[in-house]
Amino acid sequence: MFDKHSKLMMTAGLVSFLFFLISNFTNFFVGSRVLAGLIQLCINVFVIIVCKNALPNSEGIKKFFSLYGIIVPITLAMITILRVLIPAILR
Repeated sequence: MFDKHSKLMMTAGLVSFLFFLISNFTNFFVGSRVLAGLIQLCINVFVIIVCKNALPNSEGIKKFFSLYGIIVPITLAMITILRVLIPAILR
């Protein structure tokens, strides 16, 4: 049903979105938002690499999701940098 690239894109995207939610909307411990934000940025790099590799091998709707998988992590990373990491550096 799903090829190797599709499974990797789904798994990496879900983990990246989970860390986005943790870093932007929770505050369990002091510094946990910054740590989750840094982990999210690392995972976003992995998501972009996976989706970039899947893009040439995709057809139809999968090509759209591969392109979407490149644009969305960049947007989420920018939000995390602006909301979490820059305020933590300026403190």
